Amino acid sequence: MKTISDALALRNVIFTRLERATRIQDPERRKTLLSFVIAGAGPTGVELSGLFSEMRSHILEKDYPELNTCDLGNIYLIDGQDAVLAAMSKKTQGYTYENLKKYGVVIKLNTFVKDFKDDVVTLSDNTEIHSRNLIWAAGISARTFEGFKEENYGRGKRLKTDVNNLVEGYKNIYAIGDTSIVMGDKDYPGGHPQLAQVAIQQAKSLGKNLKNNTSEPFKYTDKGSMAIIGSNKAVTDGPDHKFFLKGFIAWCVWIFVHIMSLVNFRNRMRAFYDWMGYYINKDQSFRMIIRPKEKNKN
Repeated sequence: MKTISDALALRNVIFTRLERATRIQDPERRKTLLSFVIAGAGPTGVELSGLFSEMRSHILEKDYPELNTCDLGNIYLIDGQDAVLAAMSKKTQGYTYENLKKYGVVIKLNTFVKDFKDDVVTLSDNTEIHSRNLIWAAGISARTFEGFKEENYGRGKRLKTDVNNLVEGYKNIYAIGDTSIVMGDKDYPGGHPQLAQVAIQQAKSLGKNLKNNTSEPFKYTDKGSMAIIGSNKAVTDGPDHKFFLKGFIAWCVWIFVHIMSLVNFRNRMRAFYDWMGYYINKDQSFRMIIRPKEKNKN
């Protein structure tokens, strides 16, 4: 999910599954439609797991009374690493894991999604989950470009660069953000995390070097990480894991940071109003399925 169109498409699919489930009498088919498998236990996967859990608890019974609560299916969170939010602190991981379990999320760690076919998700331990909904939140491979050799690419098909963001083997080609992996930074031997802050700081560093004709090495400044689990629950790690916030306080910090990152005051107030309405009523005012009509291409 990279664009607003992607988000709307995912939203439409989820609501369509719910609508179809109300018209199906077979409990097994209904459970397949209402089970969700999320691959990747990073911030996106954790947030989606918590969202689906709250939706199951507060929305389905009210909006879809035809659904039998015994047939609502399960929410699965799958990750190949040994912890949720693997890039964050141990305290954050433990708090998140325990709360997701309380929400009823089935967590399977050290496990990969091996196949998805005919509404069956097959895991690396040969477990089969009957679900029509597999959401990929485990990260993506970078886009490759013609002209570069295979050895120019590192993990995740990211272009290998030096500490000045210069692609290895070239004198005038630079790469930053998700498409690059900086080699030679002893603090991040496996490459920097694919976060917006990394890309922003790389852009500023490279822009300054090009403008001043200098070669100051890029140094990533960790400003902390955060993830929301559900209403009243979030986790926040300070820079270099120096402090840890959880629960309602971390949730308020998450709300503040995301609202302040919006473009203008009107958008901030609208987002704050919508989020407070959802928080108080456990409801959203707009749950229509929107399918824009595609124009015929000549």
